[in-house]
Amino acid sequence: MKLCSGQCRYLLAVSELAKTKKVVRSVDIANKIGVTRSSVSRMLKCMERLELINPDYSLSVELTPLGTETAKSLSASFESVHSFFAEILRLSETEAYEQAIQFIASFPENTVEKLSQITKNTLNKRKNNKKSE
Repeated sequence: MKLCSGQCRYLLAVSELAKTKKVVRSVDIANKIGVTRSSVSRMLKCMERLELINPDYSLSVELTPLGTETAKSLSASFESVHSFFAEILRLSETEAYEQAIQFIASFPENTVEKLSQITKNTLNKRKNNKKSE
């Protein structure tokens, strides 16, 4: 499933919050990504239609099995692409985060996978070079 950058951002936020909180509320999501609660409400409706979150999200936002699987895949791609922007291009944390979200939302999955592999190889080579020095 291809998501837009906003959907990626929200899905990652819900997934990350769920790791540390028993109950994820819309205000938690708003605070995490710096948006209004009404923006969160609109996106949650969209995420419900995509079957990424359970329909009754008024008290707690919970990922569906599809949402969990999508978030897991998205998170893995995000981490690699974020590393490229942060560690290889040396962008600021904010820029690396935003660019990674935009990249995974805009480019085909196979391009994201190729960049992820190149990033892993480059970072491994750097690590091995430091060990041998």
